[in-house]
Amino acid sequence: MEVYIAQYGYIGIFIGTFLEGETTVLLGGIFSKLGYMSVWVVMLYAFAGTFAGDCTFFAIGRFFGKNIVERFTFIRSKVPFANKVIRKNGNFIVFMIRFLVGIRAVILILLGCTNLKMSKFLAFSVLNSIAWSILISIIGFAFGEVVLVFVSDIKKYESIIVPVVLVLVVMLILIYRHIVKEKEKMAYGDE
Repeated sequence: MEVYIAQYGYIGIFIGTFLEGETTVLLGGIFSKLGYMSVWVVMLYAFAGTFAGDCTFFAIGRFFGKNIVERFTFIRSKVPFANKVIRKNGNFIVFMIRFLVGIRAVILILLGCTNLKMSKFLAFSVLNSIAWSILISIIGFAFGEVVLVFVSDIKKYESIIVPVVLVLVVMLILIYRHIVKEKEKMAYGDE
């Protein structure tokens, strides 16, 4: 199992952080503490994935956002307010996006629709991606210490523990996504 984690773990972290990624980076930190990965490389891949994802979602909003905005009435009505909020609190919002779990992609697409300058977005995205990657990796690494305390001979049980943890994480992500979608349906309907 450790061979697969070492071989594919970093790619998983990149893909996971491209989309959202808190869980994948936490797992990367835990696996680093357990000796399967390097925490520094986890941070690097987490930074690369999160920065690439942020830029992609922002670009989608910038280049295709007008079509998205025109298609959905509830979004169209919010754009003037979003521009006003960006002018007033733009630096804070752009920096904190990375720390908003579950809604980052939507906010980034909406930010792309606003008048926010690309250079300003890129500068803040680099800063928040670095800070987030380091912080979440360290939290995962520290939690790995807890795992070591409770399971001192993890090598004996790794073929059971690692797949179970991965399945539980995937299940939690799917349940969370389902709950978010249901709440969105209740709040906005099926526009």
